[in-house]
Amino acid sequence: MDIIEHTEGRVPGPGLYRMPAKVYHADPAPEPSLSSSIAKLFLTHSPEHAWAEHPRLGKAPDDEVDPSRVMEVGSAVHKLILGQGADLVIIDADDYRTKDAKAARAAAYAAGNAPILKPDIDKAEAMAGRFETRMALIPGCEGFAQAQAEVVAVVRDRSGAWLRIMMDKVEIDDHGAVIWDVKSGNVSAAPQGLGRRVEQMGMEVQAAFYVRALETLLPRLAGRVRFRWAFIENDVPHGLSVAEADAVGMGIGARKVDVAIQTWNGCLETKVWPGYPAEIIRVEYPEWAANRWTEREVSDPQLASMNYDPATSPHRPYGYGDAA
Repeated sequence: MDIIEHTEGRVPGPGLYRMPAKVYHADPAPEPSLSSSIAKLFLTHSPEHAWAEHPRLGKAPDDEVDPSRVMEVGSAVHKLILGQGADLVIIDADDYRTKDAKAARAAAYAAGNAPILKPDIDKAEAMAGRFETRMALIPGCEGFAQAQAEVVAVVRDRSGAWLRIMMDKVEIDDHGAVIWDVKSGNVSAAPQGLGRRVEQMGMEVQAAFYVRALETLLPRLAGRVRFRWAFIENDVPHGLSVAEADAVGMGIGARKVDVAIQTWNGCLETKVWPGYPAEIIRVEYPEWAANRWTEREVSDPQLASMNYDPATSPHRPYGYGDAA
């Protein structure tokens, strides 16, 4: 399937497109569409939050988060690695404290460019160089360099919902497809910590959502689409790990995606976007935290010196025996 160049407005229908990030984030689908980030809000927050963040529903056009320097480094790394995205504008300053630096940054954003400070572009270039070197050493990653970058898929899901995804890179051939997602940041890319990171950030939802969308658009690839993350650290030595979710993660992700899509469809149909429950919530104290404190009550010498017996007097205040 060909990739269609698209610069503004709505797309005519399902397909693979290349478009500016600003056009994608404004939602170019024929009807309001669901992205993986909005899908995660249904799961972690509420339909009301999803509505408030959706560009064609509740979000104001100028309601954007001010980018941090870390985010700007990430944008620059993506540009250098993928070769797509907004043009970089290097600001010759060490930080944004001066009036001139602030003005140059604002002007760059206003022009649709990506500003970055001189020390930060040096870091981004080092990261991109490290990325290329390390990727060449990892078996199975040979296709990354020639894969298509920043490809948007707009699809009509089997549920009737419009979905959209923007893939950092994608390899598509007769044997299947590999979707690539590059993740940078001030976070460890150590393999032993990636499972927790994926769960905490809801990345299994993103993986399952992207796979579902691409398989819907290209049904001949059903069961043969893989999703990979390339995690690279901002800090020296810019460690890199390439990872895929296991069967459990992809399975849980697929179930979560199904819930999000069904909820999205229901809210669109009823035009009701409920928030948090209108009731007093009983907070469940984490079992692991309760166990940790109970163990300390028994084993901590300081607590033992207080003549405190949690089994017989769990609520006796400190100093109770002295007062008697």
